[in-house]
Amino acid sequence: MLLTRQFRRLVSTSSRSLSHVAEFSQHGRVATILLNRPKALNSYNHEMVERVIARLGEIEKDDSVDIVLMEGAGGKAFCAGGDIVNYENMARENQMHHRVKTFPKPIVSLCDGIVMGGGMGLCCNSRYRVCTPRSMFAMPETKIGFYPDAGATYFLSRLGDVGMYLALTGNRTRGADALHLDFVTHFTDRIPQLREGILACGSEGELVECLESFQPDDDDIPKLTFQSNLLEISKCFSAPSVLEIRSRLQASDTEFAAATDKTVSTMSPIALCIAHRTQHLSRSLDFTECLRMEVQIADPTFALGEFQEGVRALLVDKDNNPRWNPATLEEVTEEMVSGVFSAPADWQPI
Repeated sequence: MLLTRQFRRLVSTSSRSLSHVAEFSQHGRVATILLNRPKALNSYNHEMVERVIARLGEIEKDDSVDIVLMEGAGGKAFCAGGDIVNYENMARENQMHHRVKTFPKPIVSLCDGIVMGGGMGLCCNSRYRVCTPRSMFAMPETKIGFYPDAGATYFLSRLGDVGMYLALTGNRTRGADALHLDFVTHFTDRIPQLREGILACGSEGELVECLESFQPDDDDIPKLTFQSNLLEISKCFSAPSVLEIRSRLQASDTEFAAATDKTVSTMSPIALCIAHRTQHLSRSLDFTECLRMEVQIADPTFALGEFQEGVRALLVDKDNNPRWNPATLEEVTEEMVSGVFSAPADWQPI
């Protein structure tokens, strides 16, 4: 997301990134990538994106490496997404996500702790993904006046109505929920032991065997925490517009519907409509086309001013009282939403 210099100074609450924001090593035939900004929950900035892209380029050509292990430093987070203060280029970010998704050698991401925004992109775009009971996943972009990106137009849209629910509400999913939603491929509570096992692997076949050996039996994996709400999610979030989604939620008499409507009511109305449009369009797009659309609409969405207002309310003044414009869904017109999607779609992967 492109920030003006004035706005970047306004929200500059964290220190400049130091060197080695992504650290690399090799153990046998396994190359490791450590996302190393623990004080920022390993959110990625321009330097980290460039280092990861460059390192993957080296690994691809290195015949001594068969597996890539990606993890976060500090013990609290895998990655909390793009640093909205210091990161500036969604086009480059999505080139990184495309590289991860299409990388010819297996990438396994250990997603312990917080996995949000672009961190979900790094996770979900890896070939193998592991979460733990401590993992927390979310795409909270509508809360700051934006739309789920980093490939979320692809992986959330594949979940149908549940993906729409997660895209619009930004609600968190925890632990084994990520396994049931296909955000990850494996679930374990023994990350240190699994990590050692991965480092000893010499091929993708050995990696798969290692991952499976740490996976609990199906009966020992917790069930989806919102299983009982799936029918209501489908009923409400299959609606053709955000206005109709809220109407259906308000017509329900359940606590879940009331809480969900309250959450949606706090989001930017036009960001909700943009997110809703991206999720519908993405159902007929492939991964590369989804990333291209995300970049296409980034600058027009940012130009609306909702992102700046969302960041002000959440991170600068911290009053949690954003003054959205338009203020209501009824004021959002089709022309406003369609205008965001009229920019040229010229992004290309690397």
